[in-house]
Amino acid sequence: MAIKHQKISMGRHTLVNTHFLSNANGSFFDEQYWRKKQAVVGQARGRGTTLFVQHAPDTCWVLRHYRRGGVIAKLIDDQFLYTGLAKTRPFQEMRLLNTMQAAGLKVPSPVAAQVTRRGMIYRADLITLKIDNAQDLHHVLTQQPATDLLWYDVGQAIRKMHNLGVYHHDLNIRNIMVDDNQTVWIIDFDRCYQRSGESWKAKNLDRLYRSLQKERARCPSFFWQQEDFEALLQGYQQQPKTASEVR
Repeated sequence: MAIKHQKISMGRHTLVNTHFLSNANGSFFDEQYWRKKQAVVGQARGRGTTLFVQHAPDTCWVLRHYRRGGVIAKLIDDQFLYTGLAKTRPFQEMRLLNTMQAAGLKVPSPVAAQVTRRGMIYRADLITLKIDNAQDLHHVLTQQPATDLLWYDVGQAIRKMHNLGVYHHDLNIRNIMVDDNQTVWIIDFDRCYQRSGESWKAKNLDRLYRSLQKERARCPSFFWQQEDFEALLQGYQQQPKTASEVR
């Protein structure tokens, strides 16, 4: 797929995945545009609200407006310091998604990104293709245990990401998705990037492990145990994937 940069005006730039669009209509990034069309088919809450919008009868997009987290969000909700277009969060995320997809990783397909700049401040949006018939692993584990084979596949998905040198800034159980074919996807690559070295990979896995412990302590019905993480590590270490060896 090809990524095309468009300078719409002095203060607005877009990136477009030409596999899906030839140009990025500014309305595509406007929440009210989709609400007036009655095309909002769902939403997810995190930092602000992520919308699921029906772009076409067979195409659903995920529209995310970039927002800050932590204490600073109370003062500066959606404004970021501009230090160059290539360093803006949506442009970095979209290009990283494109790189990962080209390498065969199961990550969301990037559709378009927008940066709106005023002086040294910018606001930003990203559109990706919705993963069909998928739910995050946290939701799955509040309903029932995951199989050892699924945990193994989670480990393999993370290993493929790490083999490409991709550091995930927020690798937690909510950013791992499973579709109805039991295919594992990894999402939310804001502030993620490619890096060299090895030590950060273990820290990434530790981050995921802590999120599992946290959810088990917080949620009365959370089907996870230590043995599940061991199955994940088997997949991460790329041991033979046979029914007798995945326990």
